Amino acid sequence: MTPPHIHDSVAPESDADVIIIGAGISGSAAAKALHDQGKSVLIVEGNDRIGGRTWTEPEGAPGGPIDNGGMFIGDTHKHLIELGTSLGLEMTPSGKPGDDLYVVQGEVLRAPNEQLDPSLPFVPEYLASLEALDELADSVGWEHPWDSAHAAELDSKTVATWIAETFEHEEVRRLHTVLVNTFLGADPYDVSLLYWAYYVSECEGTKCLMGTRDGAQWAWWFGGAAQVSWRIADAIGREKILLEWPVDRVEQDDSGVTVFSGQRSLRARHVVIAMSPLASNQIRFTPALPTSRAQLQARSPMGRYYKVQARYPSAFWVKQGTSGALLDTDDVGVFLLDGTKPTDTLATLIGFIGGSNYDRWAGRTEQERKSAFLDLLVKSFGPQAAEPSYFHETDWTEQEWAKGGPVTYMPPGVMSHFGAALRDPIGRIHFAGTEASLQWSGYMEGGVRAGQNAAAAIVETLDATTRKEALL
Repeated sequence: MTPPHIHDSVAPESDADVIIIGAGISGSAAAKALHDQGKSVLIVEGNDRIGGRTWTEPEGAPGGPIDNGGMFIGDTHKHLIELGTSLGLEMTPSGKPGDDLYVVQGEVLRAPNEQLDPSLPFVPEYLASLEALDELADSVGWEHPWDSAHAAELDSKTVATWIAETFEHEEVRRLHTVLVNTFLGADPYDVSLLYWAYYVSECEGTKCLMGTRDGAQWAWWFGGAAQVSWRIADAIGREKILLEWPVDRVEQDDSGVTVFSGQRSLRARHVVIAMSPLASNQIRFTPALPTSRAQLQARSPMGRYYKVQARYPSAFWVKQGTSGALLDTDDVGVFLLDGTKPTDTLATLIGFIGGSNYDRWAGRTEQERKSAFLDLLVKSFGPQAAEPSYFHETDWTEQEWAKGGPVTYMPPGVMSHFGAALRDPIGRIHFAGTEASLQWSGYMEGGVRAGQNAAAAIVETLDATTRKEALL
């Protein structure tokens, strides 16, 4: 594909000031920030679509646009909100009225005002367990968790070990297992306790992370989440985004960086890699990456994740006095939410199935999965749930350039030794993607922050070079 017209200020040997690898929300945010500062950019993307881990199908399902990937706006996600509204997008609250539900050891429990009945035997310990997790998260923090006082100790054990050592009630252990499965797409046996404590801290604590009416799951964009990237593409010029251009090699020298896709190549003064560490590990670097970054990429998996969506003629669950929010610790292990927007013509229930629950889910046939999911909905909401107008599941492990979802996690021994490499640039190579954000990794907010931070660092460097050259 022939590169688009390049700004006159770019050196003749370069195709752009900056090449961004990845057209998701993080790479797009970086591109807009650079473009707004007068820097020329190109985005290269392995997929045939713009959006990355935000994947909206505007006409992909009856009832209205559907998000197969990231979609949530938190009430403190100020960078995302500012960016989206500046592009003309509008938000709608996600939370619905009514009781939340929990399915614990076969019993459907109602939680009015988001609170389980405190007289249930396991509930006092469950509430105390969330406070304990918050205290652990506060002790680690989100800026430099690898430097926290007990980093080595916490990074030597899994979350599963902590759960087993700390809590007595089986119900409490199951609830914590589903939380890790849901938010990281990993099983507690997979995840370092240091990483989980950091993740809770950088998402502002358990109440915010789990919130379905405020906190992390506060709102959506009308029309779908990928519109942020689409509108940025329109703003900077769609001809500057090269799709089906997977990067397999990056070569850095004293004057710039060359990126390769097979026999094709492009050159820039700087590169932003807006991908997860695991996805970045598909690229061969010359010179080789420092050990810390190379180890981080090789040893930090992506979560394994299904997003399941069922649409119905009406939101019958709301008429029953329930919100559609459900946490199931039994056979399916799903975190469920009402995903209906005011402009939709069908009502939607959205389920997230990750980690060990994903493993069990993926071992079933497509029909078995659908039957099990609908059986849970019937058990929880009644017989009207048995016949959806539309049913769809997205397996994020099948997305070649994402390598999983929703976010990176770290097994024991990785964060304490190599965590700092998440954010540190390597010469002219800068890292974005939601994982590189100081806060809200795993959410669109983290992607936007990481992209904007990478752009700001590059602008500062380019402007300093220009000033220096002007003095010579």
